[in-house]
Amino acid sequence: MWASGAYGYLGDYLWWWLVVASLIGHTLCFFKLVRRGRLRLVIGNVLLTLCLLSVVGLMAETYLRFVSVETDSHGATLTTKRWQKAYAQLNSLYCRDKEWSESKPAGIHRIAFVGDSFTYGWGINDPRDRFTNIIQHRFDQQTPGRVEVMNVAWGGWDSQDQLGAIRDLLTPYDVDEIVLCYVPNDIESLLPVDEKADPRKPRKSVYLNVESSFLVNHLYYRLFPPRLPEGVTYASWLADGYADQNIWAKQQQRLLAIIDLCRQRNIALRAALLSLLWPKGQGYDAPRLHAQLRDFFVKNGIPVIDLLPTLDGQASLRLVVNSRDPHPNELAHRLFADAIWNSLDPGRSSPKSP
Repeated sequence: MWASGAYGYLGDYLWWWLVVASLIGHTLCFFKLVRRGRLRLVIGNVLLTLCLLSVVGLMAETYLRFVSVETDSHGATLTTKRWQKAYAQLNSLYCRDKEWSESKPAGIHRIAFVGDSFTYGWGINDPRDRFTNIIQHRFDQQTPGRVEVMNVAWGGWDSQDQLGAIRDLLTPYDVDEIVLCYVPNDIESLLPVDEKADPRKPRKSVYLNVESSFLVNHLYYRLFPPRLPEGVTYASWLADGYADQNIWAKQQQRLLAIIDLCRQRNIALRAALLSLLWPKGQGYDAPRLHAQLRDFFVKNGIPVIDLLPTLDGQASLRLVVNSRDPHPNELAHRLFADAIWNSLDPGRSSPKSP
């Protein structure tokens, strides 16, 4: 009865009912016992106000706890955890995909899309609406039973994590081709952070237990976003990292390690540059940054699919999951799928010769 789950601890929720019932009960007793006087008017108004606020709070708590299933960009809120329990069904290797067979059936061409939360489909309820699943569906229509798409991604993965996945996870599955789904924040772990001002995550509460109430949790993460140094935005922090030659050199080494590993294992590699869906005016020059990344991959002989032009002219609010989560929504995933599909040249994708 008291166990936690998608709806939190039942005991925490019962406290809301206890508080509301207690306030209403005390208010009724007060008006019954105190029938006249100025003090009755003042205290009575205070008690009625508290009753109304507690009822509104209970309604909000009930909605957030049992109805709302909404993600935030950092995965910090309790409603996000509900979304994960409801929609993020994982296979035995903790990827949001079907089970894969290590012994690849004859005549199958395997393409693994390796990425982070964008590829994972963060905030996308139905995996069939992700660009990887849309591409699989198109392969199934064009060349049934000939191509298998694998979604190898996790929220928060950066280039080092993706290297580890390619090295440790994909080798037993005899992958023919990898599409590295690169998002500009894949450099995050190389960027300088202050212990008190980490742009990657909201700061923890010292005085409140924000895990016991969905309403308190919701309000806290609305009022206290990630703490940034004065004059710095997340976007400018990211852009400064690419402008720093030392940091960019380290990131290139990580990407070169992925390229070398694929070449050693005879796996075809291409890069898809997925664009961040930033509002304007944050000091983030997306075209310049994408050009920097595109030049790196082309210089190293890796075909590039730049998805920035795909979203050109689109209002960013039409492309995001919700107002607090700038991950790509179903529309953005369809646009990604169209651009990647056209660049893949499905007729070229054929199984390796035995």
